[in-house]
Amino acid sequence: MYKHIFFDLDHTLLDFAAGEHIAITQVIESEGLAVTAERFQQYQSINKKLWQALERGEIKKDEVLTRRFSEFFQLQTITVDGALKEQIFRTAINDSHQLLPGAIEILAYLKDKPVILSSATNGVYATQMKRMKEAGIYSYFSHHFISEEIGYSKPQPEFFAYALKQVNARPEEVLMIGDSITSDIAGAQAAGIDSCYIGREKVDSTYSISHLMELTDIIK
Repeated sequence: MYKHIFFDLDHTLLDFAAGEHIAITQVIESEGLAVTAERFQQYQSINKKLWQALERGEIKKDEVLTRRFSEFFQLQTITVDGALKEQIFRTAINDSHQLLPGAIEILAYLKDKPVILSSATNGVYATQMKRMKEAGIYSYFSHHFISEEIGYSKPQPEFFAYALKQVNARPEEVLMIGDSITSDIAGAQAAGIDSCYIGREKVDSTYSISHLMELTDIIK
C-alpha cells in the first residue's frame, strides 16, 4: 500500500525524555540551583511554548534553543547567556541515544518489506545524525529530512513538499509515523499524507498505536 514511511525520531524511535532529563539537570546545576520537579516543569512549559511557536512559523529555531534557557532562568531571577546554556544542553543531549522499546525490531521488520524508510525530524542536524548513528538506526533510512538543514519545520507544508520531492513520491504513497499531534499528524494530514500516531491520546489520525511493533498490523 505504502511505498515510503517517514519516521519522526524523538519520542517515536529515540527516548528523548531520558537524555533530556540528564541535560536539563546539568543546565540547572550550572547556576548552582537544585533540580526540583517544579523547575523541570517550568522548563518543559517554556520549551513546549517555544517549539509550538516554531511550528506556527512565528520564530526561528535558534530563538527556541536560546530563549528557552534565558526565560527559564529569568523565572529564577537569574540572568544568563542563553546560547552558553544551550551549549551545555547540546553537549549532554548529543551523547543521549537511548531507543524506545521495539525501535530496532520494527525497523528491521520494515527493512525487509517493499517500503523505503526516511527519518523526518525537527531536531538539530548534528545532534540527530550523531544520535541515530550511535543508536544503530542511521543505516535503516534512505533519506534524512531534518528541519535545520531543510529550512522548514513540521508541520509546515514546505517540509513535507520537500520530502516528497526528494523521494519522488505522491502523498498517497507515504505514511508519516510520529508522536506529535501538532507537527507529525497535523502536518501530514495537511499535506495529504496518511498518518500513524504513536501514543495514548485520542487522535484523529489514519492509524493510532501505543507500541511500535503494532506497525506490523499495518505494514504486512
